[in-house]
Amino acid sequence: MTIGKEPNYLTYAESGVIQERTRIDGPMIRLTYVPSERAEFGVEFNGQTYAIQDPRYNKTISDWGDVTLRAKLGLKKGEIGASPAVATQFEVTLPNTSFGNGLGPNTVRMSAVLLLGFRTEKLTLNGNAGIAIQDEPLRAHEQRDFASLSGSIAYKVAEHFEAFVDAGGYFGDGVPGAISKREARGGIQYQHSMFGKDTRFYLGARRGLVDFQGDWGVIAGLTTNLRSGVTP
Repeated sequence: MTIGKEPNYLTYAESGVIQERTRIDGPMIRLTYVPSERAEFGVEFNGQTYAIQDPRYNKTISDWGDVTLRAKLGLKKGEIGASPAVATQFEVTLPNTSFGNGLGPNTVRMSAVLLLGFRTEKLTLNGNAGIAIQDEPLRAHEQRDFASLSGSIAYKVAEHFEAFVDAGGYFGDGVPGAISKREARGGIQYQHSMFGKDTRFYLGARRGLVDFQGDWGVIAGLTTNLRSGVTP
């Protein structure tokens, strides 16, 4: 779940004024299927998207969230403290969240990236680089192409606790509804075995790095692994 300040892009497109609203996305449900050591398929569904007291409507609005499909292929298996892991990932986000009230563009969005990951006993480094393509919601048959870049660092501070920071997003010329969004996040992750499965709880803060990503916010969630997948 993510909570943060974010403007309504429809208001900005009409008047050029950024009016921030509190946006809540979640619960986020992500299911992953791992048919082999180097292949991974996933589906992610954002249960609901809320805009609390949107200045455009002077009331709270909400809608179903988007659905994202992912496929990942491992190219090289990493070795702890010795060599990085390499993988490729393709994802497509299907149009679902309401365009009419500015909660989502209701367009198809896709990305293809190269993933790199390196681990030691305590330190984990991850990064990705690729391309992202988004259809514009306000102009028919137009799209925006972005460079997709991000990186993360996680450090094991205790037996079950890990501190993490990550930053990145899209780089390029965006328009309302198809923006070059970027943000930074940081927090603490607690790892524990639940029902014999590796489970992680995380809590942290996020900060938008561009106007349409808002300012400060909160992130929280739970991840459990039913079967080991591709690294990173």
